[in-house]
Amino acid sequence: MKRRNELVRSSIKQAVCIVILVLFVFFSIASGNQTQNTDASILTGINEGWIDENGQAVDLYNLAPGNHTVTLDISKLSTEGMSICFKSIDTDFKVYASNGLIYDYNPEIPRHLGISYGMQYYTVAIPDESSFISLYIEPVFSDAPAAIRDIAIMEAGQYMTNVFKRNLFSFGQGLTTIVVGILFIIAGVTGQIVMKSTGIDFISFGITCAMVGFIGFNDTLLLQVLTGRPDLIRVTEYMCLAFIPLPVLSFFSSTTGKSHSKILSGMFAVCLLNFFLQTGLTLSRLSDYYYLVYISQFIILICFLIVVVIVFKAIRQGLIRQTLLRSVGLGLCACILGVIIDMFRFHFFQSYGSLTFTRFGVLLFTAFMGIYLYKDHIDSLKKKQRDSVVFASEVSEAFAKVIDMKDKYTNGHSERVAKYTAMIAKEMGYDNETVEKYYRIGLLHDVGKVGVPKAVLNKPGKLTDEEYDIIKSHTLKGYEVLKDISIVPELAVGALAHHERHDGKGYPNGLSGDEIPQVARIIAVADSFDAMYSDRQYRKRMEFEKVLSIIREVSGTQLNPEVVDAFFRLVDKGKIKAADAPAPILNDETLNNTN
Repeated sequence: MKRRNELVRSSIKQAVCIVILVLFVFFSIASGNQTQNTDASILTGINEGWIDENGQAVDLYNLAPGNHTVTLDISKLSTEGMSICFKSIDTDFKVYASNGLIYDYNPEIPRHLGISYGMQYYTVAIPDESSFISLYIEPVFSDAPAAIRDIAIMEAGQYMTNVFKRNLFSFGQGLTTIVVGILFIIAGVTGQIVMKSTGIDFISFGITCAMVGFIGFNDTLLLQVLTGRPDLIRVTEYMCLAFIPLPVLSFFSSTTGKSHSKILSGMFAVCLLNFFLQTGLTLSRLSDYYYLVYISQFIILICFLIVVVIVFKAIRQGLIRQTLLRSVGLGLCACILGVIIDMFRFHFFQSYGSLTFTRFGVLLFTAFMGIYLYKDHIDSLKKKQRDSVVFASEVSEAFAKVIDMKDKYTNGHSERVAKYTAMIAKEMGYDNETVEKYYRIGLLHDVGKVGVPKAVLNKPGKLTDEEYDIIKSHTLKGYEVLKDISIVPELAVGALAHHERHDGKGYPNGLSGDEIPQVARIIAVADSFDAMYSDRQYRKRMEFEKVLSIIREVSGTQLNPEVVDAFFRLVDKGKIKAADAPAPILNDETLNNTN
Protein backbone atom coordinates (compact mmCIF):
# COMPACT_ATOMS: atom_id res chain seq x y z
CA MET A 1 0.00 0.00 0.00
CA LYS A 2 2.83 2.39 0.87
CA ARG A 3 4.51 1.65 -2.44
CA ARG A 4 1.30 2.29 -4.36
CA ASN A 5 0.76 5.59 -2.51
CA GLU A 6 4.25 6.70 -3.50
CA LEU A 7 3.48 5.92 -7.15
CA VAL A 8 0.22 7.86 -6.93
CA ARG A 9 2.01 10.90 -5.44
CA SER A 10 4.63 10.71 -8.19
CA SER A 11 1.90 10.57 -10.83
CA ILE A 12 0.18 13.62 -9.31
CA LYS A 13 3.41 15.61 -9.46
CA GLN A 14 3.89 14.70 -13.10
CA ALA A 15 0.27 15.58 -13.81
CA VAL A 16 0.92 19.04 -12.38
CA CYS A 17 3.86 19.44 -14.78
CA ILE A 18 1.73 18.33 -17.73
CA VAL A 19 -1.11 20.70 -16.77
CA ILE A 20 1.34 23.61 -16.55
CA LEU A 21 2.81 22.64 -19.92
CA VAL A 22 -0.63 22.34 -21.57
CA LEU A 23 -1.80 25.66 -20.08
CA PHE A 24 1.37 27.28 -21.34
CA VAL A 25 0.78 25.96 -24.87
CA PHE A 26 -2.88 27.03 -24.90
CA PHE A 27 -1.97 30.46 -23.59
CA SER A 28 0.65 30.76 -26.31
CA ILE A 29 -1.86 29.78 -28.99
CA ALA A 30 -4.41 32.27 -27.68
CA SER A 31 -1.96 35.15 -27.28
CA GLY A 32 0.01 34.63 -30.48
CA ASN A 33 -0.75 37.04 -33.30
CA GLN A 34 2.13 36.35 -35.58
CA THR A 35 1.93 38.67 -38.60
CA GLN A 36 4.03 38.48 -41.70
CA ASN A 37 4.40 41.15 -44.37
CA THR A 38 4.24 39.01 -47.44
CA ASP A 39 2.36 38.50 -50.61
CA ALA A 40 0.14 35.51 -51.21
CA SER A 41 3.20 33.34 -51.94
CA ILE A 42 3.61 29.87 -50.56
CA LEU A 43 6.12 29.49 -47.75
CA THR A 44 9.44 27.36 -48.26
CA GLY A 45 14.31 26.90 -50.41
CA ILE A 46 19.09 27.29 -53.34
CA ASN A 47 23.42 27.63 -53.13
CA GLU A 48 25.85 28.42 -55.93
CA GLY A 49 26.41 31.72 -57.73
CA TRP A 50 25.53 34.06 -54.85
CA ILE A 51 27.63 37.22 -54.45
CA ASP A 52 27.78 39.82 -51.69
CA GLU A 53 27.73 43.62 -51.85
CA ASN A 54 31.39 43.64 -52.96
CA GLY A 55 30.84 41.16 -55.76
CA GLN A 56 32.56 38.35 -53.89
CA ALA A 57 31.26 34.78 -54.10
CA VAL A 58 29.38 33.70 -50.99
CA ASP A 59 28.68 30.30 -49.48
CA LEU A 60 25.19 30.65 -48.02
CA TYR A 61 25.74 27.57 -45.87
CA ASN A 62 28.82 29.01 -44.16
CA LEU A 63 28.21 32.67 -43.40
CA ALA A 64 30.07 34.80 -40.87
CA PRO A 65 28.07 36.29 -37.98
CA GLY A 66 26.16 39.45 -38.74
CA ASN A 67 23.85 40.76 -41.46
CA HIS A 68 24.37 39.95 -45.13
CA THR A 69 22.94 40.96 -48.48
CA VAL A 70 23.51 38.39 -51.22
CA THR A 71 22.42 38.39 -54.86
CA LEU A 72 21.89 35.67 -57.45
CA ASP A 73 21.72 36.31 -61.22
CA ILE A 74 18.74 34.40 -62.60
CA SER A 75 18.55 36.13 -65.97
CA LYS A 76 19.65 32.98 -67.78
CA LEU A 77 17.29 30.72 -65.87
CA SER A 78 13.74 29.84 -66.80
CA THR A 79 11.90 30.92 -63.66
CA GLU A 80 8.35 31.18 -64.96
CA GLY A 81 6.06 29.63 -62.37
CA MET A 82 9.06 28.94 -60.12
CA SER A 83 9.77 29.91 -56.53
CA ILE A 84 12.85 30.44 -54.44
CA CYS A 85 12.57 27.79 -51.73
CA PHE A 86 14.65 27.37 -48.57
CA LYS A 87 14.78 26.66 -44.84
CA SER A 88 15.80 29.34 -42.34
CA ILE A 89 17.13 28.76 -38.83
CA ASP A 90 16.74 31.67 -36.36
CA THR A 91 17.14 34.11 -39.23
CA ASP A 92 14.95 37.02 -40.36
CA PHE A 93 15.15 37.91 -44.02
CA LYS A 94 13.84 39.95 -46.94
CA VAL A 95 13.60 38.71 -50.51
CA TYR A 96 14.05 41.15 -53.40
CA ALA A 97 13.55 40.64 -57.13
CA SER A 98 14.12 42.98 -60.06
CA ASN A 99 10.92 44.83 -59.21
CA GLY A 100 11.75 45.34 -55.52
CA LEU A 101 10.77 43.67 -52.23
CA ILE A 102 8.67 40.54 -52.72
CA TYR A 103 8.84 38.91 -49.28
CA ASP A 104 9.63 40.12 -45.76
CA TYR A 105 9.87 37.65 -42.89
CA ASN A 106 10.25 39.39 -39.55
CA PRO A 107 7.65 37.70 -37.32
CA GLU A 108 6.18 39.34 -34.25
CA ILE A 109 6.55 36.69 -31.55
CA PRO A 110 4.64 36.86 -28.24
CA ARG A 111 6.97 38.18 -25.57
CA HIS A 112 6.83 35.06 -23.39
CA LEU A 113 7.97 32.92 -26.34
CA GLY A 114 11.27 34.78 -26.70
CA ILE A 115 12.79 36.32 -29.81
CA SER A 116 13.45 33.22 -31.90
CA TYR A 117 11.04 31.32 -34.09
CA GLY A 118 13.38 28.33 -34.54
CA MET A 119 13.18 26.79 -38.03
CA GLN A 120 10.77 27.09 -40.92
CA TYR A 121 10.43 26.31 -44.64
CA TYR A 122 9.46 28.94 -47.23
CA THR A 123 8.53 29.11 -50.91
CA VAL A 124 8.54 32.60 -52.42
CA ALA A 125 7.14 32.96 -55.93
CA ILE A 126 9.56 34.65 -58.36
CA PRO A 127 7.92 37.44 -60.39
CA ASP A 128 7.97 37.03 -64.17
CA GLU A 129 10.88 38.61 -66.08
CA SER A 130 13.01 38.92 -62.91
CA SER A 131 16.74 39.03 -63.69
CA PHE A 132 18.08 38.68 -60.15
CA ILE A 133 17.12 37.60 -56.65
CA SER A 134 18.54 39.27 -53.54
CA LEU A 135 18.37 38.15 -49.92
CA TYR A 136 18.87 40.40 -46.93
CA ILE A 137 19.47 38.01 -44.05
CA GLU A 138 19.76 38.94 -40.39
CA PRO A 139 20.39 36.41 -37.61
CA VAL A 140 18.00 36.60 -34.66
CA PHE A 141 20.92 36.17 -32.25
CA SER A 142 23.81 38.56 -32.77
CA ASP A 143 26.43 36.03 -31.69
CA ALA A 144 25.25 33.39 -34.18
CA PRO A 145 25.55 33.36 -37.98
CA ALA A 146 22.51 33.56 -40.21
CA ALA A 147 21.46 30.12 -41.38
CA ILE A 148 19.85 29.36 -44.75
CA ARG A 149 19.61 25.72 -45.83
CA ASP A 150 18.09 23.48 -48.52
CA ILE A 151 17.86 26.41 -50.94
CA ALA A 152 16.64 25.80 -54.49
CA ILE A 153 14.69 27.38 -57.34
CA MET A 154 11.86 25.09 -58.31
CA GLU A 155 8.11 24.69 -58.38
CA ALA A 156 6.82 25.37 -54.88
CA GLY A 157 4.47 22.40 -54.64
CA GLN A 158 7.17 19.99 -55.76
CA TYR A 159 9.61 21.42 -53.22
CA MET A 160 7.18 21.00 -50.34
CA THR A 161 6.30 17.51 -51.52
CA ASN A 162 10.00 16.64 -51.36
CA VAL A 163 10.21 18.20 -47.88
CA PHE A 164 7.35 16.05 -46.62
CA LYS A 165 8.73 12.92 -48.27
CA ARG A 166 12.17 13.54 -46.78
CA ASN A 167 10.84 14.10 -43.29
CA LEU A 168 7.97 11.61 -43.31
CA PHE A 169 10.03 8.77 -41.79
CA SER A 170 11.26 10.96 -38.92
CA PHE A 171 7.75 12.31 -38.43
CA GLY A 172 6.44 8.75 -38.33
CA GLN A 173 9.07 7.86 -35.74
CA GLY A 174 8.01 10.73 -33.52
CA LEU A 175 4.32 9.96 -33.95
CA THR A 176 4.91 6.28 -33.17
CA THR A 177 6.84 7.22 -30.04
CA ILE A 178 3.99 9.46 -28.90
CA VAL A 179 1.36 6.78 -29.58
CA VAL A 180 3.39 4.17 -27.70
CA GLY A 181 3.76 6.63 -24.84
CA ILE A 182 0.01 7.23 -24.73
CA LEU A 183 -0.62 3.47 -24.66
CA PHE A 184 1.73 3.08 -21.70
CA ILE A 185 0.01 5.99 -19.94
CA ILE A 186 -3.41 4.39 -20.49
CA ALA A 187 -2.12 1.05 -19.20
CA GLY A 188 -0.62 2.75 -16.18
CA VAL A 189 -3.76 4.74 -15.41
CA THR A 190 -5.97 1.66 -15.56
CA GLY A 191 -3.53 -0.01 -13.17
CA GLN A 192 -4.69 -3.48 -14.16
CA ILE A 193 -1.44 -4.38 -15.89
CA VAL A 194 1.50 -2.29 -14.87
CA MET A 195 0.85 -0.80 -11.45
CA LYS A 196 -0.47 -3.91 -9.75
CA SER A 197 1.40 -6.70 -11.45
CA THR A 198 4.85 -5.11 -11.80
CA GLY A 199 4.99 -2.13 -9.46
CA ILE A 200 6.81 -0.22 -12.22
CA ASP A 201 5.69 3.34 -12.94
CA PHE A 202 4.87 2.98 -16.62
CA ILE A 203 2.84 6.20 -16.51
CA SER A 204 6.18 7.99 -16.18
CA PHE A 205 7.61 5.87 -18.98
CA GLY A 206 4.67 6.78 -21.22
CA ILE A 207 5.03 10.50 -20.43
CA THR A 208 8.74 10.30 -21.24
CA CYS A 209 8.03 8.63 -24.59
CA ALA A 210 5.38 11.19 -25.49
CA MET A 211 7.73 14.07 -24.68
CA VAL A 212 10.63 12.55 -26.62
CA GLY A 213 8.31 11.99 -29.57
CA PHE A 214 7.19 15.62 -29.54
CA ILE A 215 10.76 16.89 -29.19
CA GLY A 216 11.61 14.80 -32.24
CA PHE A 217 8.88 16.54 -34.24
CA ASN A 218 10.85 19.79 -34.10
CA ASP A 219 13.58 18.73 -36.53
CA THR A 220 11.09 17.39 -39.10
CA LEU A 221 9.58 20.91 -39.46
CA LEU A 222 6.30 19.38 -40.57
CA LEU A 223 4.43 20.72 -37.54
CA GLN A 224 5.94 24.15 -38.17
CA VAL A 225 4.70 24.14 -41.75
CA LEU A 226 1.28 22.70 -40.91
CA THR A 227 0.58 25.06 -38.01
CA GLY A 228 2.45 28.15 -39.21
CA ARG A 229 3.67 28.59 -35.62
CA PRO A 230 7.35 27.54 -35.54
CA ASP A 231 7.89 29.74 -32.47
CA LEU A 232 5.31 27.78 -30.48
CA ILE A 233 6.69 24.40 -31.58
CA ARG A 234 10.22 25.53 -30.62
CA VAL A 235 9.30 26.76 -27.12
CA THR A 236 7.09 23.73 -26.41
CA GLU A 237 10.12 21.58 -27.19
CA TYR A 238 12.16 23.60 -24.67
CA MET A 239 9.44 23.11 -22.05
CA CYS A 240 9.41 19.36 -22.66
CA LEU A 241 13.16 19.39 -22.02
CA ALA A 242 12.52 21.32 -18.80
CA PHE A 243 10.02 18.79 -17.44
CA ILE A 244 11.32 15.48 -18.84
CA PRO A 245 13.79 14.75 -15.98
CA LEU A 246 10.92 14.06 -13.54
CA PRO A 247 9.20 11.20 -15.44
CA VAL A 248 12.60 9.77 -16.39
CA LEU A 249 13.71 9.69 -12.76
CA SER A 250 10.33 8.42 -11.58
CA PHE A 251 10.39 5.52 -14.04
CA PHE A 252 13.90 4.36 -13.23
CA SER A 253 13.24 4.84 -9.52
CA SER A 254 10.26 2.49 -9.75
CA THR A 255 12.40 -0.21 -11.40
CA THR A 256 14.48 -0.41 -8.23
CA GLY A 257 11.46 -1.26 -6.09
CA LYS A 258 12.00 1.82 -3.91
CA SER A 259 10.02 5.05 -3.87
CA HIS A 260 12.93 7.53 -3.57
CA SER A 261 10.21 10.04 -2.68
CA LYS A 262 12.62 12.70 -1.43
CA ILE A 263 14.69 12.56 -4.62
CA LEU A 264 11.55 12.73 -6.77
CA SER A 265 10.17 15.64 -4.74
CA GLY A 266 13.48 17.42 -5.17
CA MET A 267 13.46 16.85 -8.93
CA PHE A 268 9.84 18.03 -9.08
CA ALA A 269 10.89 21.29 -7.42
CA VAL A 270 13.90 21.65 -9.73
CA CYS A 271 11.76 21.15 -12.86
CA LEU A 272 9.24 23.76 -11.71
CA LEU A 273 12.03 26.18 -10.80
CA ASN A 274 13.66 25.66 -14.20
CA PHE A 275 10.34 26.31 -15.97
CA PHE A 276 9.57 29.52 -14.09
CA LEU A 277 13.18 30.70 -14.33
CA GLN A 278 13.31 30.27 -18.12
CA THR A 279 9.87 31.79 -18.62
CA GLY A 280 10.63 34.73 -16.32
CA LEU A 281 14.02 35.57 -17.80
CA THR A 282 12.67 35.29 -21.34
CA LEU A 283 9.59 37.38 -20.56
CA SER A 284 11.77 40.11 -19.01
CA ARG A 285 14.12 40.00 -22.03
CA LEU A 286 17.06 39.31 -19.73
CA SER A 287 17.74 36.13 -21.68
CA ASP A 288 16.05 33.68 -24.05
CA TYR A 289 15.12 30.01 -24.17
CA TYR A 290 17.83 29.67 -26.83
CA TYR A 291 20.50 30.27 -24.19
CA LEU A 292 18.65 28.85 -21.19
CA VAL A 293 18.11 25.43 -22.81
CA TYR A 294 21.54 24.51 -21.47
CA ILE A 295 20.05 24.61 -17.96
CA SER A 296 17.57 21.93 -18.98
CA GLN A 297 20.32 19.89 -20.59
CA PHE A 298 22.41 20.16 -17.42
CA ILE A 299 19.48 19.04 -15.26
CA ILE A 300 18.86 16.11 -17.62
CA LEU A 301 22.52 15.14 -17.25
CA ILE A 302 22.24 15.31 -13.46
CA CYS A 303 19.05 13.26 -13.67
CA PHE A 304 20.83 10.50 -15.58
CA LEU A 305 23.70 10.53 -13.09
CA ILE A 306 21.16 10.07 -10.28
CA VAL A 307 19.54 7.27 -12.27
CA VAL A 308 22.91 5.54 -12.68
CA VAL A 309 23.57 5.79 -8.94
CA ILE A 310 20.18 4.45 -7.77
CA VAL A 311 20.16 1.69 -10.40
CA PHE A 312 23.67 0.48 -9.56
CA LYS A 313 22.84 0.66 -5.87
CA ALA A 314 19.71 -1.41 -6.49
CA ILE A 315 21.76 -3.93 -8.50
CA ARG A 316 24.20 -4.33 -5.61
CA GLN A 317 21.30 -4.86 -3.21
CA GLY A 318 19.62 -7.30 -5.59
CA LEU A 319 16.47 -5.17 -5.88
CA ILE A 320 16.15 -5.31 -9.68
CA ARG A 321 15.02 -8.49 -11.33
CA GLN A 322 17.41 -9.81 -13.97
CA THR A 323 14.76 -9.75 -16.71
CA LEU A 324 13.96 -6.11 -15.97
CA LEU A 325 17.63 -5.19 -15.71
CA ARG A 326 18.30 -6.81 -19.08
CA SER A 327 15.43 -4.92 -20.74
CA VAL A 328 16.39 -1.59 -19.18
CA GLY A 329 20.07 -2.13 -19.99
CA LEU A 330 19.44 -2.95 -23.64
CA GLY A 331 17.01 -0.05 -23.96
CA LEU A 332 19.46 2.43 -22.42
CA CYS A 333 22.25 1.20 -24.71
CA ALA A 334 19.99 1.75 -27.72
CA CYS A 335 19.12 5.28 -26.57
CA ILE A 336 22.74 6.21 -25.79
CA LEU A 337 23.94 4.86 -29.13
CA GLY A 338 21.23 6.85 -30.92
CA VAL A 339 22.21 10.05 -29.10
CA ILE A 340 25.91 9.53 -29.95
CA ILE A 341 25.13 8.98 -33.64
CA ASP A 342 22.93 12.10 -33.80
CA MET A 343 25.61 14.19 -32.04
CA PHE A 344 28.19 12.91 -34.55
CA ARG A 345 25.86 13.84 -37.43
CA PHE A 346 25.28 17.28 -35.92
CA HIS A 347 28.98 18.12 -35.60
CA PHE A 348 30.25 16.56 -38.82
CA PHE A 349 27.31 16.51 -41.23
CA GLN A 350 25.38 19.64 -40.17
CA SER A 351 22.21 17.71 -39.32
CA TYR A 352 21.11 20.62 -37.09
CA GLY A 353 19.64 18.68 -34.23
CA SER A 354 18.14 15.79 -36.16
CA LEU A 355 17.00 13.18 -33.64
CA THR A 356 16.35 10.31 -36.05
CA PHE A 357 18.62 7.80 -34.31
CA THR A 358 17.70 9.06 -30.85
CA ARG A 359 14.04 8.43 -31.61
CA PHE A 360 14.92 5.02 -33.01
CA GLY A 361 16.75 4.25 -29.74
CA VAL A 362 13.71 5.33 -27.74
CA LEU A 363 11.48 3.12 -29.88
CA LEU A 364 13.80 0.20 -29.19
CA PHE A 365 13.62 1.04 -25.49
CA THR A 366 9.83 0.97 -25.61
CA ALA A 367 9.96 -2.31 -27.53
CA PHE A 368 12.23 -3.89 -24.89
CA MET A 369 10.02 -2.59 -22.07
CA GLY A 370 6.88 -3.74 -23.89
CA ILE A 371 8.32 -7.23 -24.26
CA TYR A 372 9.33 -7.22 -20.60
CA LEU A 373 5.88 -6.01 -19.55
CA TYR A 374 4.17 -8.70 -21.62
CA LYS A 375 6.43 -11.47 -20.31
CA ASP A 376 6.17 -10.21 -16.75
CA HIS A 377 2.39 -10.09 -16.97
CA ILE A 378 2.26 -13.62 -18.39
CA ASP A 379 4.68 -14.83 -15.70
CA SER A 380 2.57 -13.10 -13.07
CA LEU A 381 -0.58 -14.81 -14.32
CA LYS A 382 1.20 -18.16 -14.37
CA LYS A 383 2.49 -17.59 -10.85
CA LYS A 384 -0.98 -16.65 -9.65
CA GLN A 385 -2.35 -19.76 -11.32
CA ARG A 386 0.32 -21.93 -9.68
CA ASP A 387 -0.31 -20.27 -6.33
CA SER A 388 -4.05 -20.80 -6.75
CA VAL A 389 -3.50 -24.47 -7.55
CA VAL A 390 -1.22 -24.89 -4.54
CA PHE A 391 -3.62 -22.98 -2.32
CA ALA A 392 -6.60 -24.99 -3.56
CA SER A 393 -4.72 -28.24 -2.98
CA GLU A 394 -3.61 -27.24 0.51
CA VAL A 395 -7.09 -26.06 1.47
CA SER A 396 -8.63 -29.21 0.01
CA GLU A 397 -6.19 -31.40 1.92
CA ALA A 398 -6.80 -29.51 5.14
CA PHE A 399 -10.56 -29.74 4.67
CA ALA A 400 -10.27 -33.42 3.90
CA LYS A 401 -8.43 -33.97 7.17
CA VAL A 402 -11.20 -32.15 9.01
CA ILE A 403 -13.74 -34.47 7.36
CA ASP A 404 -11.78 -37.58 8.26
CA MET A 405 -11.20 -36.39 11.82
CA LYS A 406 -14.95 -36.45 12.39
CA ASP A 407 -15.10 -40.12 11.40
CA LYS A 408 -12.48 -41.88 13.54
CA TYR A 409 -12.86 -45.10 11.52
CA THR A 410 -12.09 -43.51 8.14
CA ASN A 411 -9.01 -41.46 8.95
CA GLY A 412 -7.10 -40.85 5.70
CA HIS A 413 -10.00 -42.09 3.56
CA SER A 414 -10.44 -38.83 1.60
CA GLU A 415 -6.74 -38.55 0.80
CA ARG A 416 -6.55 -42.18 -0.34
CA VAL A 417 -9.65 -41.83 -2.52
CA ALA A 418 -8.15 -38.69 -4.07
CA LYS A 419 -4.92 -40.55 -4.77
CA TYR A 420 -6.71 -43.52 -6.38
CA THR A 421 -8.90 -41.11 -8.38
CA ALA A 422 -5.83 -39.34 -9.77
CA MET A 423 -4.13 -42.65 -10.63
CA ILE A 424 -7.20 -43.95 -12.48
CA ALA A 425 -7.67 -40.64 -14.34
CA LYS A 426 -4.05 -40.68 -15.48
CA GLU A 427 -4.37 -44.29 -16.59
CA MET A 428 -7.41 -43.31 -18.63
CA GLY A 429 -5.29 -40.76 -20.51
CA TYR A 430 -6.32 -37.48 -18.92
CA ASP A 431 -3.81 -34.60 -18.96
CA ASN A 432 -1.94 -33.52 -15.84
CA GLU A 433 -4.18 -30.51 -15.23
CA THR A 434 -7.30 -32.68 -15.24
CA VAL A 435 -5.62 -35.32 -13.08
CA GLU A 436 -4.73 -32.62 -10.53
CA LYS A 437 -8.28 -31.28 -10.63
CA TYR A 438 -9.78 -34.73 -10.13
CA TYR A 439 -7.43 -35.25 -7.19
CA ARG A 440 -8.84 -32.14 -5.47
CA ILE A 441 -12.39 -33.22 -6.24
CA GLY A 442 -11.62 -36.61 -4.73
CA LEU A 443 -10.30 -34.97 -1.57
CA LEU A 444 -13.64 -33.25 -0.98
CA HIS A 445 -16.04 -35.95 -2.18
CA ASP A 446 -17.20 -36.64 1.39
CA VAL A 447 -17.35 -33.01 2.56
CA GLY A 448 -21.09 -33.43 3.23
CA LYS A 449 -20.30 -35.77 6.12
CA VAL A 450 -19.50 -32.68 8.17
CA GLY A 451 -23.26 -32.17 8.34
CA VAL A 452 -23.97 -35.76 9.45
CA PRO A 453 -24.40 -36.31 13.21
CA LYS A 454 -21.29 -37.84 14.71
CA ALA A 455 -23.34 -40.50 16.52
CA VAL A 456 -24.66 -41.80 13.22
CA LEU A 457 -21.34 -41.47 11.42
CA ASN A 458 -19.40 -43.42 14.07
CA LYS A 459 -22.06 -46.00 14.95
CA PRO A 460 -20.27 -49.37 15.36
CA GLY A 461 -23.26 -51.51 14.48
CA LYS A 462 -25.42 -51.87 11.42
CA LEU A 463 -27.33 -48.72 10.44
CA THR A 464 -31.11 -48.50 10.53
CA ASP A 465 -32.94 -47.40 7.38
CA GLU A 466 -33.45 -43.94 8.89
CA GLU A 467 -29.77 -43.66 9.82
CA TYR A 468 -28.78 -44.87 6.37
CA ASP A 469 -30.92 -42.11 4.83
CA ILE A 470 -29.09 -39.61 7.01
CA ILE A 471 -25.76 -40.99 5.79
CA LYS A 472 -26.91 -40.79 2.17
CA SER A 473 -27.79 -37.11 2.66
CA HIS A 474 -24.08 -36.29 2.76
CA THR A 475 -24.07 -36.14 -1.05
CA LEU A 476 -26.64 -33.36 -1.12
CA LYS A 477 -25.01 -31.58 1.81
CA GLY A 478 -21.66 -31.75 0.06
CA TYR A 479 -23.18 -30.32 -3.09
CA GLU A 480 -24.66 -27.40 -1.17
CA VAL A 481 -21.30 -26.65 0.41
CA LEU A 482 -19.33 -26.72 -2.85
CA LYS A 483 -21.78 -25.54 -5.53
CA ASP A 484 -20.79 -21.88 -5.31
CA ILE A 485 -17.09 -22.53 -5.90
CA SER A 486 -17.06 -21.42 -9.54
CA ILE A 487 -13.34 -21.89 -10.14
CA VAL A 488 -13.77 -25.70 -9.96
CA PRO A 489 -17.47 -26.43 -10.52
CA GLU A 490 -16.79 -30.18 -10.65
CA LEU A 491 -16.08 -30.09 -6.90
CA ALA A 492 -19.81 -30.00 -6.25
CA VAL A 493 -20.47 -32.60 -8.96
CA GLY A 494 -18.01 -35.04 -7.41
CA ALA A 495 -19.57 -34.64 -3.98
CA LEU A 496 -23.10 -35.02 -5.33
CA ALA A 497 -22.77 -37.93 -7.75
CA HIS A 498 -20.07 -40.26 -6.44
CA HIS A 499 -22.74 -42.68 -5.09
CA GLU A 500 -24.67 -42.84 -8.34
CA ARG A 501 -24.68 -46.35 -9.92
CA HIS A 502 -24.03 -47.34 -13.51
CA ASP A 503 -27.38 -49.18 -13.56
CA GLY A 504 -29.30 -46.18 -12.19
CA LYS A 505 -29.98 -47.61 -8.74
CA GLY A 506 -27.71 -45.20 -6.87
CA TYR A 507 -28.43 -41.96 -5.04
CA PRO A 508 -29.35 -39.13 -4.76
CA ASN A 509 -30.72 -38.67 -8.33
CA GLY A 510 -30.71 -42.20 -9.77
CA LEU A 511 -28.44 -41.30 -12.68
CA SER A 512 -27.18 -44.08 -14.92
CA GLY A 513 -24.47 -44.69 -17.54
CA ASP A 514 -23.22 -41.56 -19.30
CA GLU A 515 -25.58 -39.39 -17.23
CA ILE A 516 -23.11 -39.72 -14.38
CA PRO A 517 -20.28 -37.16 -14.61
CA GLN A 518 -16.96 -38.79 -15.49
CA VAL A 519 -15.19 -37.63 -12.35
CA ALA A 520 -17.98 -39.12 -10.23
CA ARG A 521 -17.63 -42.47 -12.05
CA ILE A 522 -13.90 -42.53 -11.24
CA ILE A 523 -14.42 -41.49 -7.61
CA ALA A 524 -17.04 -44.24 -7.25
CA VAL A 525 -14.47 -46.92 -8.10
CA ALA A 526 -11.77 -45.33 -5.91
CA ASP A 527 -14.22 -44.85 -3.03
CA SER A 528 -15.54 -48.42 -3.28
CA PHE A 529 -12.03 -49.89 -3.27
CA ASP A 530 -10.91 -47.88 -0.24
CA ALA A 531 -14.18 -48.47 1.61
CA MET A 532 -13.70 -52.26 1.35
CA TYR A 533 -9.92 -52.25 1.80
CA SER A 534 -9.84 -50.16 5.01
CA ASP A 535 -11.19 -50.56 8.51
CA ARG A 536 -14.73 -49.35 9.15
CA GLN A 537 -16.78 -48.90 12.30
CA TYR A 538 -18.81 -52.03 11.55
CA ARG A 539 -16.01 -54.33 10.23
CA LYS A 540 -12.34 -54.79 9.52
CA ARG A 541 -10.96 -54.39 6.03
CA MET A 542 -11.49 -57.17 3.48
CA GLU A 543 -8.75 -59.20 1.87
CA PHE A 544 -7.25 -57.57 -1.22
CA GLU A 545 -8.25 -60.37 -3.61
CA LYS A 546 -11.80 -60.37 -2.29
CA VAL A 547 -12.04 -56.63 -2.86
CA LEU A 548 -10.89 -57.12 -6.45
CA SER A 549 -13.40 -59.93 -6.91
CA ILE A 550 -16.29 -57.75 -5.71
CA ILE A 551 -15.24 -54.84 -7.94
CA ARG A 552 -15.20 -57.21 -10.97
CA GLU A 553 -18.57 -58.51 -9.95
CA VAL A 554 -20.27 -55.10 -9.78
CA SER A 555 -18.65 -53.76 -12.95
CA GLY A 556 -21.45 -52.80 -15.33
CA THR A 557 -24.06 -52.67 -12.57
CA GLN A 558 -22.78 -50.51 -9.74
CA LEU A 559 -19.53 -49.29 -11.29
CA ASN A 560 -18.64 -48.01 -14.74
CA PRO A 561 -16.91 -50.78 -16.76
CA GLU A 562 -14.45 -48.40 -18.47
CA VAL A 563 -13.26 -47.03 -15.15
CA VAL A 564 -13.06 -50.53 -13.66
CA ASP A 565 -10.89 -51.63 -16.59
CA ALA A 566 -8.50 -48.72 -15.92
CA PHE A 567 -8.45 -49.69 -12.23
CA PHE A 568 -7.44 -53.26 -13.03
CA ARG A 569 -4.74 -52.07 -15.42
CA LEU A 570 -3.22 -50.30 -12.43
CA VAL A 571 -3.51 -53.50 -10.42
CA ASP A 572 -1.81 -55.48 -13.19
CA LYS A 573 1.01 -52.90 -13.32
CA GLY A 574 1.49 -53.19 -9.55
CA LYS A 575 0.55 -49.58 -8.91
CA ILE A 576 -2.40 -50.66 -6.79
CA LYS A 577 -1.49 -53.70 -4.71
CA ALA A 578 -2.09 -55.49 -1.43
CA ALA A 579 -0.73 -53.97 1.75
CA ASP A 580 2.47 -55.49 3.14
CA ALA A 581 0.76 -56.64 6.34
CA PRO A 582 -1.55 -59.65 6.06
CA ALA A 583 -5.18 -58.72 5.85
CA PRO A 584 -7.18 -59.29 9.05
CA ILE A 585 -10.11 -61.69 9.24
CA LEU A 586 -13.18 -59.96 7.83
CA ASN A 587 -16.89 -60.15 8.43
CA ASP A 588 -18.94 -61.17 5.42
CA GLU A 589 -20.08 -57.71 4.44
CA THR A 590 -21.10 -56.56 1.00
CA LEU A 591 -20.14 -53.45 -0.88
CA ASN A 592 -23.62 -52.00 -0.41
CA ASN A 593 -23.03 -51.71 3.32
CA THR A 594 -20.22 -49.20 2.79
CA ASN A 595 -20.78 -45.44 3.12
